[in-house]
Amino acid sequence: MVKNRVYIILIGIVVVFFVVMFLVFGTKNIKEEKISEILIVGDDSVWKYSDKKWYNITYKSSLQQLSWKKYKVFSNNESIGTYYLWYSDKWYAFDNNKQAVKVEGDLFAYSSSFDLKVKNFTPENVEDFEYINYVLESNNISTSSKFTSIYKIDFDFDNDSNEETFYLISNAFPLDFEPEKSFSIAFMVKGETIYYIYKDITSSKGYNGCKPYYNTFLDVNDDNIYEFILSCSNYSVSKKIDMLYQFSDNSFKIAISNQ
Repeated sequence: MVKNRVYIILIGIVVVFFVVMFLVFGTKNIKEEKISEILIVGDDSVWKYSDKKWYNITYKSSLQQLSWKKYKVFSNNESIGTYYLWYSDKWYAFDNNKQAVKVEGDLFAYSSSFDLKVKNFTPENVEDFEYINYVLESNNISTSSKFTSIYKIDFDFDNDSNEETFYLISNAFPLDFEPEKSFSIAFMVKGETIYYIYKDITSSKGYNGCKPYYNTFLDVNDDNIYEFILSCSNYSVSKKIDMLYQFSDNSFKIAISNQ
């Protein structure tokens, strides 16, 4: 009788363990497998997420198949409504009466199996240079360097009730000074820890570099942890580089890019 009770208790513990593991991991996997979405980033990138994988959509015939479908449309990270989008040489928006709608600023649009969260953010001036100076010194760059782009964004991207700070510094495409090194660095500070996102440092003094900027913060898999799109503009090339970053294994990784 005692042995039987022990066996029953052990079996009960095992069953409870597997139930808990399923609730923690299994339901998440099932949820992710059901997620399907299309992300349109300006006129340079269209990404599809399906079966837990990201795909670039680049062929014009494939892009045209996405035309005349409804998308939630954003301009400069502000929602402007749900519109039909049509692709020719670029994306054009139309209302329900097929009347053209002018979209000013950076276009972002999506269709998804869930209501995707998009963060409206405002870049802020940097007043405290402690972390910027540390990053510059760590990369053998003078702390007296001039910038062509410098700002920060305070945002609780992982919903832990504490704001993280996203920084971007660059001296790419200088017009009134000649730097010793060209650099563009994006990083995040969480607590007192620095997490690099993007880093391009070169001895080139020309205009061959790429100047990045934070394009869109969004939750692509409905897990209350935001991902973000970092875009990079070239000086003489109209097409920009778009990169979707996810935080995984304690670092930022590119989930998909149009490169």
